[in-house]
Amino acid sequence: MIEKSVLQTISNAFELNVNLLTHIGGNVNDVYEYPAQNGFPSRIIRVSNQKWRNEKEALAELNFIKYLYDNGVSVPKIFPSKTGKLVENVIGGYYASLFFKAPGRIPIDEDWDEEMFVNWGRIIGQMHLLTQSYVPLQNVKRRDWKQEPWMDMMRHLPNEETIARQKAKELLNWLDTLPKDSKNYGLVHCDLHAHNIFVTKESAITAFDFDDSCYHWFAYDIAIILYSVILRYNRQNKDNEVLDDHVAWFLDWFLKGYQEVHTVENWWLKAMPKFLSYRRLQDYNFLYQHYYWKTVDDERKMNWLRLKAEIEADEALTNIPF
Repeated sequence: MIEKSVLQTISNAFELNVNLLTHIGGNVNDVYEYPAQNGFPSRIIRVSNQKWRNEKEALAELNFIKYLYDNGVSVPKIFPSKTGKLVENVIGGYYASLFFKAPGRIPIDEDWDEEMFVNWGRIIGQMHLLTQSYVPLQNVKRRDWKQEPWMDMMRHLPNEETIARQKAKELLNWLDTLPKDSKNYGLVHCDLHAHNIFVTKESAITAFDFDDSCYHWFAYDIAIILYSVILRYNRQNKDNEVLDDHVAWFLDWFLKGYQEVHTVENWWLKAMPKFLSYRRLQDYNFLYQHYYWKTVDDERKMNWLRLKAEIEADEALTNIPF
């Protein structure tokens, strides 16, 4: 939770009533909701700390979101501050931005159908198409994935994790062999799992939370989504054949939507198992960055052990024939 004095400064900057802010969550950022009022819809305030990202990085992110919005992608509209800034620097090393609240909700079981999958694929395809003509602001640009400290597995995985570190080295060497032309590589969302989209009753999707956006492969952007879908179905079904059927069902409809707007290059699906393994290692890497084994809760400890066993056994995340 952010101190009241900081929230007051933010509210003044965006001409809001601080007493109407409701804290609704956040991970590395704090997120507040502001109710619909005076003809304005409900809005979302995101409060970030310079310790995580600096103001220029946030501006680069919001400029990309605005570019996508201006070109018809379903992402939140950004409300500038009263001085016209997309990112408002406030006291205490904090900065804030204000967004239109996306319509709908985080997808629940009844939302998971072919229409949602097609729309999910289409929106990420639109992003991949548009990023090819995106020109960042001068001296304000998101990082390449190799420059992202949180993605640096060799920095965070401890030396005693010999097998995980070896797998990481192998995958990092493999990534260096992949094509980086504009058809394959660009500024991507890098975290568009189901908790970073809202879906309406009509299955329309809005994508948000571009805080992890960086320059990476389009195929990896897809793999992140597929990885999250595999985890979801894996929690629901212990039968591997049932799991693979669900994953294949999702991917078939997702790619239909994607290919309406952007081409899937021949090598992407063949590379998907390695991208999925790379994503799993990043999950493992995340645990070492944010938690301490001796104090972590039992549920997270079980997940930690599961990831370790899967990585060391080089277990496939899915057996569908890519």
